[in-house]
Amino acid sequence: MNWVDLELTAHEPVPASVPVRDEPSAVLRGSACRTEAGLFSEWARVLKFPVHFGRNWDAFHDCLAEKALWHFDPDRPPPAHPFTIRIENAAQLLIDAPAEVLVVLLDVLFDTAAVQRDDEDDGVYADGFRLRVLLRDTPGALPYLVERMRAAGLGR
Repeated sequence: MNWVDLELTAHEPVPASVPVRDEPSAVLRGSACRTEAGLFSEWARVLKFPVHFGRNWDAFHDCLAEKALWHFDPDRPPPAHPFTIRIENAAQLLIDAPAEVLVVLLDVLFDTAAVQRDDEDDGVYADGFRLRVLLRDTPGALPYLVERMRAAGLGR
């Protein structure tokens, strides 16, 4: 399994070949993340970023990395399962933002997801990913999202 995966919405017929997922740690609305400012607001609200979150990519990376490492309890050791974020209506994610903003988001998500040697949670996850992102939308919308993500460099 990789750190990012696509998922069909339940209101469409879901083929038997699509695996059932565990409950996500957080659910975000792609419709609230159409712009960079909207993305920062939605992620900060849902993931309970600290009040001092600076609404820039460095601050976003730092807050997301802390959430992925400790989930919602920094006083305990890293959980043995990845922090899973499901984005509903994912095709709307950064749809009104310049293409390079999606590139930055994907870079930040990958950097946050991948456990590095000597990280506090090194060896905790069998596949080496502390963060999972499930992009959920209708079968008609997912191909457009995949096209945008490939254009942004995912999978190269």
